[in-house]
Amino acid sequence: MKIIDGVNLNAIPTQKFKDIGISIRFQNELKDETAAARSLLALMLCDRCKVYDTKEKMTKKQDELYGAVLGTQTLGYGKSHVIEFRCKVIHPSYVTNEDSYLKNVFSFLKEIIFHPLLNEEVFEESKKVLISKSKRMIDDPSQLVISEGLKAAGTNTPLGISSLGELKHIEKLCLQDVQNAYTSMLNEDCIQVLVCGDVLEKEIFSYVKNFPFKERSQKFASYYVVSNDDEKQKKYMYKNISQSYLMMVWFTNISLLDTKYYALRLANAVLGQYSSSLLFQEVREKRSLCYTIYSNIISYDGVLGVTTGIEKEHIDEVIELIREQIDVICQGNFSDELLEVSRKMIINSIKSGRDNMNTLMAQEYQNILLNREWDTKIMIEHISKVTKEDVCEVMQLCKEKMVFVLTKEDSDEKDC
Repeated sequence: MKIIDGVNLNAIPTQKFKDIGISIRFQNELKDETAAARSLLALMLCDRCKVYDTKEKMTKKQDELYGAVLGTQTLGYGKSHVIEFRCKVIHPSYVTNEDSYLKNVFSFLKEIIFHPLLNEEVFEESKKVLISKSKRMIDDPSQLVISEGLKAAGTNTPLGISSLGELKHIEKLCLQDVQNAYTSMLNEDCIQVLVCGDVLEKEIFSYVKNFPFKERSQKFASYYVVSNDDEKQKKYMYKNISQSYLMMVWFTNISLLDTKYYALRLANAVLGQYSSSLLFQEVREKRSLCYTIYSNIISYDGVLGVTTGIEKEHIDEVIELIREQIDVICQGNFSDELLEVSRKMIINSIKSGRDNMNTLMAQEYQNILLNREWDTKIMIEHISKVTKEDVCEVMQLCKEKMVFVLTKEDSDEKDC
């Protein structure tokens, strides 16, 4: 349902939950130079606002709304950067002021979005929090190898841009940068309001239409198929850590809207998504070379990644074993039983998503970005139709792009 041009409302009516979930998403282009400012803005917006100008007042207001839970985050959707406001509240039937409860919730959200407290005090506090978060990610080798591996593989593409923002950019931010990001967000971003629960869309519309949004005409791309001119590479990063970490990246050449996408999902499940997968069985179970190993699809960029933590002396052996499992799928040398188990696991995962409010809103937002109206039944139908030959074909389309190793440096080692 359109509020005004560029601002839309989608209700997901269901009686499964006692709560109501609200997600307000601001979408713009993912840029290296603005991601950090938008991430800091997201933190500042949910910290306090002009009416509720202290943390105590914010907490008290949320208590008055029967324990309303408020949060913000930034997300990357391929070429897009999204600031999400997420609020979970109890259903009005459980409160005394039932008739006005949701109206009060949306009035609270309106204050937060349109009357933020973007001053030096909130800026400095939030900046410290964001810097700390960024440093924690850098200090966590399992996260660092993924972020650095994707950055190295995605040179000159959105894949190489962190949705959180680089630490070096965060540290240089000033209040004016965040204020500029806020102005841009409010005036330029495509805005999607998602509400999940036992609600009436017309009632929610009556509340959201009072938000003083301005019309906007610009649209932002999200999904794409990543490509660059870089040759296949192997890179090392050295850090004082006890265990080595490995990230391998393949460009799939398949977009989210490609008819082959669900074959790719099944191929990924066979490769390394579950404990039944080739990677888990061959690398972990049979050879005990790692504690955990998994593969995943970064769908909006068209990327397949494999990540594991291993002992340094096993790095080359594990790399070759991973390549061997890719080749096993390309040649179709895996059992029909593994294919069917993997298919069943995906279908069960899709079905379980029906009982998760956040998953329902995420699926609805994906439908909006992809301009389609799919439900879980359609997704299950697509997975059910994938053949073994389809799985082999999509894996053959995948091209290895990056081997990224995070390890402890020896005195005789050199970068590769």
